[in-house]
Amino acid sequence: MRAHPRTFLSNLFFLLIPSICSAIASTAVKMDKIDPFIPLIYIPSAIDGAESWTEQTSVKETSKIVIDALQKSGFLMITTPLLPLQLQMDALQEATKILEAKNNENGIVAHPTDPKTYLMLHSSEECQSISSVLLEYYEALQATKMIVLQLIALGLELDSSYFSELHDENNDTLRLIRYWPGTEETGNRCKEHSDYGTVTMLSTDGVSGLQAFHQGEWVPVPHVKGAMVVNIGSLLSGWTGGSLLATLHRVAGPASKGSRHSDDVYKTLLQAVSKSRTSIAFFSDPNEGVAASLKESNAKSGLTDALNGMSVAEYIKWRSGGSGDDRSGLKFTQEEEKRIQNST
Repeated sequence: MRAHPRTFLSNLFFLLIPSICSAIASTAVKMDKIDPFIPLIYIPSAIDGAESWTEQTSVKETSKIVIDALQKSGFLMITTPLLPLQLQMDALQEATKILEAKNNENGIVAHPTDPKTYLMLHSSEECQSISSVLLEYYEALQATKMIVLQLIALGLELDSSYFSELHDENNDTLRLIRYWPGTEETGNRCKEHSDYGTVTMLSTDGVSGLQAFHQGEWVPVPHVKGAMVVNIGSLLSGWTGGSLLATLHRVAGPASKGSRHSDDVYKTLLQAVSKSRTSIAFFSDPNEGVAASLKESNAKSGLTDALNGMSVAEYIKWRSGGSGDDRSGLKFTQEEEKRIQNST
């Protein structure tokens, strides 16, 4: 086994940047840390109405950092006052309590292949029926989604509202996930896949295992307390002509392929698999009629090609192998199947 080379480089890089982070700490939108793989940035509760040229510049620079990350790795991490640490912790605690109850009447489903159970919540009303904490969290994620979409648009040199106004129907889903403990023989706790909507935001309880497939190897996605992991799905990737990456990712176990290439990674996964793991994924999809509205406006967009003649609702149902609680990500495009084969 060998030490993971990215670990050394990342640690060295972080030692060099305190002065950079300090210099921009006073701006409206600032970068907390710069990582060669997945940057961690701070975003405010709104990007419109900046009162100074400095704030406008900061927004522009942040949008470029977002695009650079999504073009290189397809991942970034964010912190924002819209999602305070306490709210994230309360939501994760609530999700754990709900999923450990294993109450099928609440719609909890055992995944057909992965060692996990999950619950899908598709609206504010569904969240409210389960927990007021999850309702607050869901609505905070929806607000954050709009800021992220605006930053993506600005980074692509589009009008800031280009993507956000096509997501204003809140076609979003909250997925509560509980992974059960395993052994040293446990492989993937969540199989390799890419997401199929536009933007995904993820919070976890800190138990390791999340990895992204980057430049031919599985790379650990770091956990930063209070930060959300953000990645994009195949619809947004296709929408941008493949400029932004819908990266394969997984929750690995000690027996997953590539886990023994690094002594440190293997030990971390061995420790992680002895524990249960809770995560909450927020999946954002465009308005269901967005393809038709873009066609009527003669807007240039790769979204039509990405949908392959289907509506947004039809595409999601196809990619997920069903609808409602059966949405488990069982269908893949030919391109994604090739990438999965190359990664396993």
